[in-house]
Amino acid sequence: MKLAIMNHHPGLGGAETSLLTFLRKIDRKQFDVTVILPDSGPFSRELHEIGIRVKVIHLPRGLILLKRGHALKAFLVILFYLFSLQIFLLKLCAYLRKNRFDFILTNSGKAHLYGSLAALFCSILLVWRFHDVLSPEDFSPLLIRGFIFLGNRLPRKVLAVSKTARDYLLKNGLKNDKVEVIFSGIDKEKLEGKNAFEGFREEWHLQNGVKLVGCMGRIIPQKGQKSFLLAIPKVIDQYPETFFLLIGDLYPGEGEYKEELLGIVKKMGMEDKVKFTGFRREIGDAIRSLDIVVFPSVAPESFGLAILEAMVLGKPVIASNLEGVRELIEDGVTGFLTEPGSPEQIADRIIDLLGNKDLYDRMRKKALEQASRFPVENYVASMERAFREAALKER
Repeated sequence: MKLAIMNHHPGLGGAETSLLTFLRKIDRKQFDVTVILPDSGPFSRELHEIGIRVKVIHLPRGLILLKRGHALKAFLVILFYLFSLQIFLLKLCAYLRKNRFDFILTNSGKAHLYGSLAALFCSILLVWRFHDVLSPEDFSPLLIRGFIFLGNRLPRKVLAVSKTARDYLLKNGLKNDKVEVIFSGIDKEKLEGKNAFEGFREEWHLQNGVKLVGCMGRIIPQKGQKSFLLAIPKVIDQYPETFFLLIGDLYPGEGEYKEELLGIVKKMGMEDKVKFTGFRREIGDAIRSLDIVVFPSVAPESFGLAILEAMVLGKPVIASNLEGVRELIEDGVTGFLTEPGSPEQIADRIIDLLGNKDLYDRMRKKALEQASRFPVENYVASMERAFREAALKER
């Protein structure tokens, strides 16, 4: 089967990481895969490294970075780039027809929209892989209606990454028989590496015994890094040797937010205790160097792939009490849940873990047990089965 996969962003986030995990293990005797991207970047480089064909069909940067929460602004941006968007769709359809793809998998929000049009114009079977929570906090009502309208008519199947993602799709009107939940899996072997990683300690000249607490995620307001920073003074009061890291890439267009975060660090006088690492290619190395991992999101999370990555490496996780996160963390057992936007609770849970070795070890063990329920083999087998079933239905 010739499979075209479309993803709207050239960077590496949860949706792209999940796709990479799948493509590393896909049966290449059954599936001939091409990933179509709107620009080159970290994602295309990773795909090239694992031997996956990449086709870049350029979209203007303004369309790539278009945010989904503001319907009027989005309409004006699309109107401004309408000619470029038409050219993109023409090139996309020409490429799909020339290469005679059997079906299309779309892997991100914008890709669902333009991929659906391409599949319709080219009469190609379509499957969505849905990574988002279709909630009014994250999407405009117009965009929600658009997804449901297209989803009920064009894709043969919608593969939701979690029960939460599925429930919001159904709640907004997607037909029940359209949706299947396929959880992302974790390639533990890829994350574990071969040697203990001391890069962060060497980079900032940290002595042995210094505890490292890391906040992971793209530098965007929705990921809640501000709450993490505001929790630090209370922790330092009790454990002054603790060191804090913000691990993640600066999302294009969010420079002001990073400046706000840097201003908070400076105002607290914590420049020697808090560092921004930027993007780290080997995320397993980064996680293994930490003692505690914090995910303080303040916006809906469909699943929390990075949370699962931390758990599979046996790291105690403190995360916001959100629907998708609750599918992974049982509060006080496999990790800690805090109310979104609550620095006080984040600080208290960090202090609990730093001050109680028995609790720390017990939570590590339970996190490992929970993460073992999401093996990469199940994920890959379920995705391949879903493609075969969709193709059979079409016939």
